Amino acid sequence: MPKDFAENILSEKALLKEVLDRLNRGALGAVFFQGPDRRVIGVMTDGDVRRAFLKGARLESPVRPFLRKRFASGKVGASHEENIRLLGDEIRHLPILDKRGRLADVLSWAEMWRMPVMEPMLGGNEMKYVMDCITTNWISSQGSYVKNFEARFAEYHKMPRALATCNGTAALHLALTALGIGRGDEVIVPDLTFAASANAVIHCGAKPVAVDVTRAYWNMDPAMLERAITPRTKAIMPVHLYGHPCEMDAIMAIARKRKLRVVEDCAEALGAEYKGKKVGTFGDAGCFSFFSNKVITTGEGGMVVCRDEDLSEKMTVFRDHGMRREKRYWHEVAGFNYRMTNVQAAIGLAQLEQIERFLEARRRIAARYAAGLKGLAGITLPPEMSWAKNIYWLYSIVVDETKAGVTRDELIRELAREGIETRPFFYPLHHQPPYRSSGSFPVTEGLAAKGMSLPSSNGIRPDEITRVCENIRGRIEHHRIVSHLRLADKTATTKRSSAARVRP
Repeated sequence: MPKDFAENILSEKALLKEVLDRLNRGALGAVFFQGPDRRVIGVMTDGDVRRAFLKGARLESPVRPFLRKRFASGKVGASHEENIRLLGDEIRHLPILDKRGRLADVLSWAEMWRMPVMEPMLGGNEMKYVMDCITTNWISSQGSYVKNFEARFAEYHKMPRALATCNGTAALHLALTALGIGRGDEVIVPDLTFAASANAVIHCGAKPVAVDVTRAYWNMDPAMLERAITPRTKAIMPVHLYGHPCEMDAIMAIARKRKLRVVEDCAEALGAEYKGKKVGTFGDAGCFSFFSNKVITTGEGGMVVCRDEDLSEKMTVFRDHGMRREKRYWHEVAGFNYRMTNVQAAIGLAQLEQIERFLEARRRIAARYAAGLKGLAGITLPPEMSWAKNIYWLYSIVVDETKAGVTRDELIRELAREGIETRPFFYPLHHQPPYRSSGSFPVTEGLAAKGMSLPSSNGIRPDEITRVCENIRGRIEHHRIVSHLRLADKTATTKRSSAARVRP
């Protein structure tokens, strides 16, 4: 499909405010200027505009003195590979010119290169263990890797039991079902969470009841939790969001006082700690996800850890169609097929062998982001309470438009134009059709509207983090300068109008 370059082209007689308007409307990050013969005579990017303002330009200033007239360009007729080779750290937007110097195409860095918000790191024994499954013909849920993975996972958490499942949502549903949560019951969940938390409750026939989160660390607010308890409440599902643990002492005290079950949703927090103890080990059950964007992955997959032998046995039966191991094809309950395959477990075991290296990498990533974004107006960095060890599953920030001069969504779009993938925070549960409810959730609503997560893969390079930080700083600086100039122009216009009114 031919590209439309109308947004990218201006006359050499344009003003700087017109360039800003084009860039803000999404003109692929660059504007090209044509002479009377339509030949491209100059280029301006966001950085060029900022430099012009720093040299004293105004919004009404003509662009001609600030045009970048010496610029790289590709050629029509050259191979695609030849043109792509011209792109790099210094050249992000490449005009492709025909023989007369007219714009024929634009290659953008973002089209050729993409920094994902998260990707798996498969550099250990994954291939070796998977090939062992294949060569031995043990690829289904029957096989030694499932048992080995469960044993190692339980050992890592200092828990007696762990059961592997086909995904993290199944782990939550399995735990709730085995705990007897059913029709007419209520389970309290945080309003700020991925939908799987609430879905697992609904699939039990129960009702998820959302409560607001804390401003300090973005997780379930114990005060709101206690107020939400009714005679129908049977369980609490604290979610350790974005890698930061919940305040488990307070939650467990409420659960004990009210005789409520606790199922921890640890999908995003494998390895996180509350007061030196790993999350997932406080409640009746702790549930984990191994989706491809998690700290360790099996592609899809999950795990439940627990202490109680009876609960473990119930979950084992429910996981395998309700069938008891000692009496094959005899079904005590209508269960589920929530088993993990041996191939998945092989990958999981190899990943778990690298867990400490992965967690150390995430701490380094967080430190580099913190240094790169430190002191930046309008940017709130992710929390880590004194009693918590945050694993920074995704490095997540909050953008305050009034101070940053740019909205979260504008920043997401700007980074996307540079090939940097981000993602917004989850929508509040109470806004979404399946979970809609009344009530007051001011903290969740504020975080959901302003929060975003930055690239956080285990293998992200330091220079890539620097690039993300520089782009964020650049956009905020750009908006700061533009806002200052617009205010100055408005003040000058007001003074001129006042002076005109008082002349005799």
